[in-house]
Amino acid sequence: MNTLTMIMLAAVLLAACALALWSWRNQKRLEKLDEHINRQSELIEQLDNVLENPQLSETEQRVQSEALLAKLQATRKSR
Repeated sequence: MNTLTMIMLAAVLLAACALALWSWRNQKRLEKLDEHINRQSELIEQLDNVLENPQLSETEQRVQSEALLAKLQATRKSR
């Protein structure tokens, strides 16, 4: 093999490695974002359950709702 072929092969190999690294990093970021979305969805569902619970008084609903909203806002800031 001549030098030009070796250089081309090295360039292709380097590009493939860079693409694999970029893809891996993006996958990790997407997994983290998915976890974040799932946590927020759980909190919103809990909030909905509190507001739909007829056994809780209005004051209890407000207190629990405010606590859940604070958690929801905390997840928003931690992102």
